Amino acid sequence: MKKIVISIFTVLFMLFSTVSVPALASSTTKDSNSDGIGRVNISGIPLPSDVKQLISGTYTYSGKVLISYKTANDVNTTDFYNLATMNDDGTGFKPIFSGVISAKAKANGIRFMPFQDNKRILLGDYVLECSPSIDNSTSTKLVPVVYPAAIENDSNVTKRWSEIIIAPDNNHMAWTTLRSDIGATSCVGTLKRGDDSYTVENPKVISTINNFQDDPKNPGCIIPNPMRAGEVKQFVHGGSAISAVGQKDLSTTDSIVQDLNSNNITQITYIPGYDETTIFSPDEHLGMVMSTRFSKNTDPAIFGIMPRPLGGKVLLDVQSLLYSYAVPGVRQSRQGNIGPVLVDINKSMNQAGYQGIDLNTDENWVYCSPMSWNSNGKSAMWIEEVRGNSSQRRLRRVDLLDYKPQKTVPIVATPDNIPGSEDLSALSSVNPNVQGKVVGKKSGYVNYTRKVSSSYSGQTEADYVNYSDDGINFYNGYEKISYNYAGESRYETNLKLTGKLQGEMNFRATFSALSGGGPKLLFDTDTDGNPKSYGYATYNGVTLNIKDLLP
Repeated sequence: MKKIVISIFTVLFMLFSTVSVPALASSTTKDSNSDGIGRVNISGIPLPSDVKQLISGTYTYSGKVLISYKTANDVNTTDFYNLATMNDDGTGFKPIFSGVISAKAKANGIRFMPFQDNKRILLGDYVLECSPSIDNSTSTKLVPVVYPAAIENDSNVTKRWSEIIIAPDNNHMAWTTLRSDIGATSCVGTLKRGDDSYTVENPKVISTINNFQDDPKNPGCIIPNPMRAGEVKQFVHGGSAISAVGQKDLSTTDSIVQDLNSNNITQITYIPGYDETTIFSPDEHLGMVMSTRFSKNTDPAIFGIMPRPLGGKVLLDVQSLLYSYAVPGVRQSRQGNIGPVLVDINKSMNQAGYQGIDLNTDENWVYCSPMSWNSNGKSAMWIEEVRGNSSQRRLRRVDLLDYKPQKTVPIVATPDNIPGSEDLSALSSVNPNVQGKVVGKKSGYVNYTRKVSSSYSGQTEADYVNYSDDGINFYNGYEKISYNYAGESRYETNLKLTGKLQGEMNFRATFSALSGGGPKLLFDTDTDGNPKSYGYATYNGVTLNIKDLLP
């Protein structure tokens, strides 16, 4: 009998021609030794050919990748989702769910937040239970989540939730509700399984409800309350704190951590532009941040470069414009960068001017959530989409080639009794309208007025008169906003900082409506003969001009 010899190359060719294998993705290595993190390698995670359209992707607690996607058979079917797990090199692809998950009114779509027990996934309005586990699921059950009636029945609620997160104790969840009166409120509650649903019990508001309170030292005057818990992003410190969007020392948004045992706020990023999400590594020494810091022509740093006592209170109704301009605007059409950025948490908190590592490698692809970390602490993952085409997405991964992770922060029970939290009933009497005088600790005052209309319009103004909290630095001038999200909105300022610190804000910025692909920054000539947007801000030797921003 004649012996037949087949080369190994022929065998490999035959094997790979009959099995669907993800294509290898190109990678980029960046040397960040000066940052202390070491070399990082950025690459794509290949997907099998069955994945026609990627929707979302996140690490599970076991280190697997959970993706949501469309196939050719269901790409045009509304509310139809496929879920699968795989390794973060694209191998081991295992579908675990296919079916309709109906989007409910006032929800922000469907999210995919794995529980630490690796048996359930919080979707927002549902929990997907997987048996025996997410990784090896052979059966699933979709169980609805019932939110408190005080939120469901509140006419001021525009989104029941915009963000949802599940605590590592598998028991508590937090979410952010969007409102027409005060913008947003964040809550923590217990997720309890019943016969046919999960119910959110013992809900508490952990965010700032009233922006001011009466000044006990100066009758008839007011003092600002701390800005607590904007949109929630991640449970940290083992579950005893929350990483959230916030505003503390600067006037624009930054990333904060709010401790649930003390209600203390720690500022994580100090960027004058638009910083939002920080997702912490398992050892909490590193973080992934959504940020405009590397996007010179779309970074709204001119609004935050000069610190001022009530800047954050004036910009309350501008933040949504800045977000829409710098984040969705960049995803849709505007050339720019929103990260993600890899940061050393300690340096981000304590080193002036610290920037971190820009993980974007292609200007045509734009970050979109979520970000997540592998439980090994050596890799992180996020999604990017082609600018202007949200249906074309890809998974990206960064590997830390030199970094040696510390021990994972141990899990603790999320507290039920949170200092400073309030019952949901407190939301029924909220009044966003404010008028009063804020007295400086050393001299002067600020006359502050905010008027909010139910039609997403209003005005805010702060007039500074020789205001000083330290007797060394003094503020004089004004900043004001007149906004109409359905029309044009305008921020104007002529404010000087004198003393040991020197700065000036002298500009106006006019935005088009939020809808219709907006807002755009308008530069056409106004009725006074000047451009609708013009001027500059300068502080600490840095000058920014509004004309350098893209329309």
